[in-house]
Amino acid sequence: MDIREIQLRVNNGFYLTKRDAILHAIKEGFARQDMVDAIISGQVIEEYPDRNRVLVCGRTTLSPQVTIYLHVLCEYSDPVYIEIITAYIPDTSLMKGYGKALLSIEGKEGNEHE
Repeated sequence: MDIREIQLRVNNGFYLTKRDAILHAIKEGFARQDMVDAIISGQVIEEYPDRNRVLVCGRTTLSPQVTIYLHVLCEYSDPVYIEIITAYIPDTSLMKGYGKALLSIEGKEGNEHE
């Protein structure tokens, strides 16, 4: 599924947040709105078509001084709702493969995330 369709549904409130996503949010210190913000600002970095899922990487602002990347696993099998399966703050030391995706989200040149 195209990221724009996922973003449109989420932006219009057509999403459900699963238990695992809420538990990760509590554990890692972010909120449901941060998941939404990450989807709206993000892009697909992995696709799982056999499970009707995509992994989205996007940015969210936790406070005026703290902006983070968030990975959000979204399922699109329902014709109306996007299901937020899980969300987590990625380990940046393991993100070398996603450097270009992160840089294109930021709109910056360089390799600060690689």
